[in-house]
Amino acid sequence: MPDRVTIAQVAEEAGVSAMTVSNVLNGKPGAKDETRRRVMEVVDRLGYVPNVSARGLKGGRTGLVGVLTLDLTTQYGLEIVRGIADELASLEFEALINVSYHDGSRERDRIGFLTRGLVDGLLMIAPVLEDETISLLRQRGIPAVVIDPRNIDVDLPRVTVDNYHGTRSGTQHLIGLGHTRIAYIGGNLDLESTSVRFKGFDDAMRLAGLTVDEQMVAYCDFSYVSGFRTASRFIEEHRPTAIVAGADLIAFGAIDAARKHGFDVPGQLSVVGFDDLPQAAQSYPGLTTVRQPLHDMGQTAVRALMSIIEGNAPVMEHMQMPTTLVVRGTTAAPSPGQGRG
Repeated sequence: MPDRVTIAQVAEEAGVSAMTVSNVLNGKPGAKDETRRRVMEVVDRLGYVPNVSARGLKGGRTGLVGVLTLDLTTQYGLEIVRGIADELASLEFEALINVSYHDGSRERDRIGFLTRGLVDGLLMIAPVLEDETISLLRQRGIPAVVIDPRNIDVDLPRVTVDNYHGTRSGTQHLIGLGHTRIAYIGGNLDLESTSVRFKGFDDAMRLAGLTVDEQMVAYCDFSYVSGFRTASRFIEEHRPTAIVAGADLIAFGAIDAARKHGFDVPGQLSVVGFDDLPQAAQSYPGLTTVRQPLHDMGQTAVRALMSIIEGNAPVMEHMQMPTTLVVRGTTAAPSPGQGRG
């Protein structure tokens, strides 16, 4: 049997130090992109695999779970990661966190890196999951669970939330207050959850006998800036009395757009979000929003993954968690004189 390839051999071949190779393999900052590419090319060419048994952990496991998240700049991803970290800590496991930045190629690179014997399983938050990436996962045979997948029917164990009834309940809340001119600002159209949330809005409107004004339906990315711009256009051109937003960040942008145009929230414009990020309760007025249990989603995904690591099937391939409408201060009845317009 040929000798195992060592980190020292990889370092010599790549022309870097062993510490640099270790840092690259462990996803630590500091190495230039070109250096990372060179090290990973040598790792692939020489077939280097970390010596898991040398870690001295019971059962030959690493005690690590790979976490691949879309970013760490929003509380959406951070809250899910917090749930993952809390649950892993209770099981005496650690998280090895990588970020994909919505880039399918980088996502595949990170999965390739994590599945070289570094981790016992993989958790992916809102991944791109191109066909080539799914093939890589199948090839590596590593236990994996997806949280909030772009395609709800992806053929992997997954954790989602009830997007449909969440947005439907938020829309029904506004209708119950007397609103009829309700605009909708959804998120990225490449996410299946975006279309499901709109269906919840659309069904709530139609079941109440209200017509959805297509001029007051728009989609943007899940950001404050996009919410601000889209809501500003709606306010200037169509004067809705309420806005249903596909994410809290979009809702925060809509609230500030209303203020910029001299509209009181909720006196002249009501706003409903989706997520219930921590700042939803901390803002003034507090944001009425649909809560998706982000922390619990992370914990549930860890439990499902651990079941697979232990050699068992997950309780369910698709674990859908409930959403809850949280009524705060950004919704009220339309002011006198506001009607169908």
